[in-house]
Amino acid sequence: MKPYLPLLCLFSLASLATAQDKPDLTRWTESFDSEQGFDASWAAYGWHPDGKTSSKKEDRPLWWELIKGELQANTSPGVHPSGLTRRMAGMDVRVSVRFKLPPLGLVGVGFNGPNRLLERNFHLAGVHIRETGISACDEANLYPKDSPEAAELKKKGEMNRKFIGAAKVATIQIKAGVWHDLTMEMHGRDLRIMLNGKEALTYTTNAGDAPKETLQLSVHSTEKQVVHGYFDDIRFEPLP
Repeated sequence: MKPYLPLLCLFSLASLATAQDKPDLTRWTESFDSEQGFDASWAAYGWHPDGKTSSKKEDRPLWWELIKGELQANTSPGVHPSGLTRRMAGMDVRVSVRFKLPPLGLVGVGFNGPNRLLERNFHLAGVHIRETGISACDEANLYPKDSPEAAELKKKGEMNRKFIGAAKVATIQIKAGVWHDLTMEMHGRDLRIMLNGKEALTYTTNAGDAPKETLQLSVHSTEKQVVHGYFDDIRFEPLP
């Protein structure tokens, strides 16, 4: 047996190295100070003016750039907002993020996971933030899940989906172009939003108690020129 001990030690060291290299999806932070780290952790997609989408790495700077340790989102007139996601893992969770609104624009922050209403990995809960306030976003079924209409949509490969962009609205003045602190918590189906240290909105979602698998960021504007929104200092963690 003695000759095999060094080999067993090597296997143990290799297993330990693999475990250490594996990212912890239950809690992480992001300061956007490394291009390499950003490309390794985040998945970007965007829309071109012709309506086609792309997730190619070389296209990412069209929509998302790291500028002096901040994440800059570039929005183009009349183009669907692009998105950015990072993997996470948890049930009752909290995410904190600093953001700047673009002029005439919105910032979106949301959790994605296995939405049981839509029977696929999709949006679970989130918010749209504008200069006029915060809106809770949700998903619902177009038709009851056991209805003939729902069965027909499933047969066609289409989602039985209704997007609710203003499920609940908190009217607050939020200035564009300056930093704000957002905290978003999910406990069961309940969404709680804190803005700049004060509770701004609570809402009971339709499917927010599913596992949280990705964080999604987005930025949009109705300006007639390219404008920018910003994110920085993101922290994801389980609720205590």
